[in-house]
Amino acid sequence: MTRRGIDFAMRAPASEAPVPRERALPREAMWFFVAAPPVLAFLFDPSCVMDPPHVARALVAITSYTVLTGLAVHLSFEWVAARAGALSLALRVPLHALACALVVTLVTLPQLPFIALVYPEAAGSELDILWRGVLVSYVYLAIASLIAHLARQAVRERMRAHQERTAALEARLAVLQAQMQPHFLFNSLNVCAGLVHEDPDAAEGTLDRLSGFMRYALESTERRLVPLRDELDAVASYLEVQKQRFGERLRYRVDADEAALGRLVPPMLLQPIVENALHHGLRDREAGGEVRVRVTELDDGALRIAIEDDGVGPGASRHRGTGTGERNVRERLAIVYGERASLASGRSEALGGYACTLTIPATMPA
Repeated sequence: MTRRGIDFAMRAPASEAPVPRERALPREAMWFFVAAPPVLAFLFDPSCVMDPPHVARALVAITSYTVLTGLAVHLSFEWVAARAGALSLALRVPLHALACALVVTLVTLPQLPFIALVYPEAAGSELDILWRGVLVSYVYLAIASLIAHLARQAVRERMRAHQERTAALEARLAVLQAQMQPHFLFNSLNVCAGLVHEDPDAAEGTLDRLSGFMRYALESTERRLVPLRDELDAVASYLEVQKQRFGERLRYRVDADEAALGRLVPPMLLQPIVENALHHGLRDREAGGEVRVRVTELDDGALRIAIEDDGVGPGASRHRGTGTGERNVRERLAIVYGERASLASGRSEALGGYACTLTIPATMPA
């Protein structure tokens, strides 16, 4: 596919998932209401452990009471926390204490007849049940709130460390990306300077392509990822500019699966490899040569991008260079995708020269 053929619609980006509201208490803390009744039965009535039937009735009454009351306390705490988040701690604490006492009272009173029926030994101790319910609820909320605070603090520390690492990687990525832009600009301006007197129309067209490419290069510094269609379009612009330098000695093709054109890739990723193919593979060859860029989508959704030339091939002194271009691309792939992306180089099976093959995973980077 030539530059003019790269004109397919981008795949719409997935909408961002909504951020869930942070919970005031850990959900797992509610298991306390299932595990606590045996302990509470002993605290409420130590004599019940002396008689097995006594214990069974006490557990039934206290289990039903703690589960219903505890769930109400937990949910009411979440409800108040969601609406009092803007208040100071000095105001939130008494507000939660008052809400807890009120909820325990409202939930306890309807349960007292059932408790007296199942556990007659509790008859006449309604006030004790109420204040003990409030006291246990306070202890539960204090412990659960402390655990939730420590958990949120640990999450914030992990997020801070992650943000610091991401900022450092993005700064390094920007440096690596910027390294290639002046290199291309200087080479292209040399081509245009040679055409100004020989062919002004060609010089004008080349400058137009160059300006379009530089606009893409500059705008892409503000984006971490760009559509593959734009990246291939930029590569085609670069090759068109270089074609003014090499003339008919340079032949190139850019082929891509239509389904892959909407995929996102790091910007200015392919240009240094294409430039290597021209600089090391085709220079000083009177007959010129060919460069191919081929993009295929693998069965697992990964992208394979092969950049090949029919030049001298790997191992030749003219194709060794300093390795800056490949090293730059490898480091950028590692920063964005980790070990899931790769860059392999060797002999081109199709053209007999040098080949670089990038493999980019199907999943988007975080």
